[in-house]
Amino acid sequence: MNKRSLSRIEKPKASENMIRLAKRIDGDRYIATAKIIDVAGEKILLLNFFQRSELVKEKTGAAFRTFISQSDYITQDLSSARVKWKTGSFKSILGWYWWNTKEKGHDVTFASDSDFISAKYYMKAYLEGEDPNVWDAIWKFQDEVLDRRLKAKHKKETDKIDKKMEMVPEKPEGFEKWVHEIAMGDKRYLVYEAASKKKMTTGYCTYCKRTVGIDVKSVQPRNKKRGNCPNCGSPVTFIPKGYFPTYQRDSKWVCLMQKVSTGIVSRYFHVHQEIQRDYSYKESFSIGELCRAFLEEDNMEIKIDSYEWGIYKQHGLPRWCPDQNRKNCASAVVYTENLPEVFKGTFYRYCALDLYQKKFSCDPIPVWCFMNTYPRYTYLEMFLKAGLVNLTGEIVEGHAYQLDLGGKTPETILGISKKYISILREIDGGTAELRLLKQCESDNILPQGEDIRGFCERFGGNDELIGVINAHMSIRKFNKYMDKQRTVLPKHKEVPCHAAWCSPESYSKKERMREGYRNLAKDWLDYISWSATLKYDTKDMYVLLPPDFGKAHDRVMKEYQAFKDEQERKRQEELEKLIKKALDAAEGIPAMMMKARGLMIILPKSGSEIKEEGRTLHHCVGTYVERVVKGETMILFIRKETAPDVPYFTLEYRDGKVVQCRGKKNCGMTKDVKAFVKAFERKMKEESEAENSVKGRRAG
Repeated sequence: MNKRSLSRIEKPKASENMIRLAKRIDGDRYIATAKIIDVAGEKILLLNFFQRSELVKEKTGAAFRTFISQSDYITQDLSSARVKWKTGSFKSILGWYWWNTKEKGHDVTFASDSDFISAKYYMKAYLEGEDPNVWDAIWKFQDEVLDRRLKAKHKKETDKIDKKMEMVPEKPEGFEKWVHEIAMGDKRYLVYEAASKKKMTTGYCTYCKRTVGIDVKSVQPRNKKRGNCPNCGSPVTFIPKGYFPTYQRDSKWVCLMQKVSTGIVSRYFHVHQEIQRDYSYKESFSIGELCRAFLEEDNMEIKIDSYEWGIYKQHGLPRWCPDQNRKNCASAVVYTENLPEVFKGTFYRYCALDLYQKKFSCDPIPVWCFMNTYPRYTYLEMFLKAGLVNLTGEIVEGHAYQLDLGGKTPETILGISKKYISILREIDGGTAELRLLKQCESDNILPQGEDIRGFCERFGGNDELIGVINAHMSIRKFNKYMDKQRTVLPKHKEVPCHAAWCSPESYSKKERMREGYRNLAKDWLDYISWSATLKYDTKDMYVLLPPDFGKAHDRVMKEYQAFKDEQERKRQEELEKLIKKALDAAEGIPAMMMKARGLMIILPKSGSEIKEEGRTLHHCVGTYVERVVKGETMILFIRKETAPDVPYFTLEYRDGKVVQCRGKKNCGMTKDVKAFVKAFERKMKEESEAENSVKGRRAG
């Protein structure tokens, strides 16, 4: 519809009859007129809407008008001087939900029968029933138009998506076989008959689908133990028949990368395998593609455009739709057979993604993170080819905070020299091992790779611990010592700090062991610190590595605690002497003995009295003792004259004024206390001024 032509049509004015009608009726918001007009040779229904509340005031202008053609409609807002158009239906513009009769709606009344007839005649194709409602017909028409508009809008977007999907080639020959054989290679099972005392037993291999004999003595099958099928040689997981579920379900994401005309497409497939525990161990297998990500190079920058398989806009059949962040779940096993061909001539030609995947065999890797990270840190290729796969994985996942990611050489990036880099490569270390090697280089210690690996397995990247060890002994010696001590310690020493909330299912035996080691290391560091404080000879190996660490730790802990208690006792004695001196100096001040309104000032005699005041009134004045000693503040007690020994309020006086006065549980002052405090503050000021005056006269 031509808006310019429509806007030239003269704006309607209400007639006298319409004003009288507005004053006569009640409850309706609008009065409408309808007429069929000719615009550029096309018959159009023009509906004018007048607000009844304005007509009552004898204002004749229309609020808005709607033009309806055979295939479209549009509404012009007449309430403002500027031309404004609305494409919404009456439902959205007016919020109408239902109509009463064929000529009258809940919120609108036609101005005359002729208006109703004009609207009815034009909308006859949409009228239904014996007593049709013209507004229902208009609503139906507008809904059809809106649906058509939405489909046209969606088609513009879906056509672009479909054009992009046409670039995607067919899956390579043998891809599905690779998924079954390689990607899901760790999801094969040998379900065996438990036989503790037998030399031979039988089992069923879910891969070769054969019943096989198992030599119990040589194979030693256990639940979830990895091994090989005696028949086909395939890697399998042993599971006793009684432990195998009715339905063994396994799933995995796999990623297929292919070259397209604009760059690379990463296709993510969800693989589902189900093995039923019936007499034949029936297996079902399915592969469904759920996500596609298109990677394009643009001036050395990578643009990623991703899509997912789903219901487009909650409307219509399943199809490729704009991505709703499903890509974030796509840690997947990457199909590596075609990667050299796919990456040839692209920014990723040297990325070594195939090496990264091969390191993890059939385990998923964070493909999406890798493709995003590599353009920023192209030295990932160098790390992968150097065998630093674990470190690469931590960089990809954003955990490599130990690295100078802006560096240009391995030495500057890693922060260690070449000979320490060689050790890191030897053990394929991550950031934890790197942190340990940094500490060793700082201590001028060149460790063995296996010692660093063993230390990290036991204690993680504890560079504080390894720094202490380097000052006294070899890492290997410490590892062996801790292995021995862990076996002789009581069981409670290995209980992890979060065992109370961690479920057994999520906390493996290996993890419990690791945390036991780390708790033991923490105890040893405490032991060494206490020993140094107690002046033990920490160069003596018998002191450093006592034969029974548990007993030595507990003994030194008691000695250290006694030492600290004695230090604290002496400190408190000295503190009491100092605070008594500070309090004695204030005794001669008259205001400190002030009494008024049934209240009195009490000067504390010791630091313990101040602390007891805080405990009784449940506030923090006990922490002010050292500040009183330093002369930074003064603490006074306010008591009732009738109960001078019962804590009431506590006052802090500093820099010539009362800074705070608190009662029980930090409550505010009562009116009497507030008046008393003001009088005290005034008296202290007067005494201070008098003292200064005397000093001035003496000086003169």
